[in-house]
Amino acid sequence: MSLTFTRMHPFFFAAVSDVDLASPFGNDILVEILNAFAEHSVLLFRNQILVDDSQIAFSERIGPLEKNITVTFGNSRPEISKISNVDINREVLKKGSDGEIFLKGNSVWHTDSSFKVVPALGSALSAREVPPVGGETEFADMRAAYDLLNEKKRKFIQNSTAVHSFAYSQNQMNLDGRYKVTAVMSDEELEALPPVQHPMIRVHPESGRKAIYAGRHASHIVGRSIEEGRALIRELNEFSTQPKFVYRHKWQVGDLVMWDNRMVMHRGLPYDPIYRRVMHRTTVAGHAENNPWVIRGKVA
Repeated sequence: MSLTFTRMHPFFFAAVSDVDLASPFGNDILVEILNAFAEHSVLLFRNQILVDDSQIAFSERIGPLEKNITVTFGNSRPEISKISNVDINREVLKKGSDGEIFLKGNSVWHTDSSFKVVPALGSALSAREVPPVGGETEFADMRAAYDLLNEKKRKFIQNSTAVHSFAYSQNQMNLDGRYKVTAVMSDEELEALPPVQHPMIRVHPESGRKAIYAGRHASHIVGRSIEEGRALIRELNEFSTQPKFVYRHKWQVGDLVMWDNRMVMHRGLPYDPIYRRVMHRTTVAGHAENNPWVIRGKVA
């Protein structure tokens, strides 16, 4: 049986029907999913009854999975990242707590794991509990943004490299001086994430399409002053997240959304913290040997 893909936005994001991701479906179905993933960059699977083991099993069919950067949130398996306002005691995080502020970073436009030497290929987020209002996730098509970027800026970023830093992006959450990332992550966990360099354009290895690569973890641009580099990164982020490039997804329990971190950015929208929001994410690792430009800081 062939799957049905329904485009939800003029540029990207498709809903997929007729597949149970917890089942051992055949490789022919997997090929259909991968081809659609290359075309649409974001796929929505509704009514998926998943536990962590079945989510991991499906995600591993896409590729090897990243491990969590911290153990703080009591993840059941190192491959599962809990994007949740519920602590290990099943209590809602207190507003203003270090854990709550740490997770607020997800509300700023970003691409997962761009702060790693080899950034993530894709992410799969499963909705386990959702608030009745708010808490949507927005996605921005960085391919379409690149296509409509003016020629001068396109030529500039074609030969530019940005420094991505987890410490930089987390420090931006410290608006009142009270938040300390060290209250959430150990010194060893932070030291394992030094600043890295990546090209400001990513090229999809199959489609050949180019995408702007920036987001909240991009600190500055190599060879430019800090102020100039950050101004351009901010400008690119704002240009790329215009409404015409963005799709807003309203979550239902049982949704799984899979997106290509090379081609899109995303952010979570606010919601009333009295409600629980429990999302479990698996992250497919990138492959440096297949994408040498990742570690050279050049576009192939």
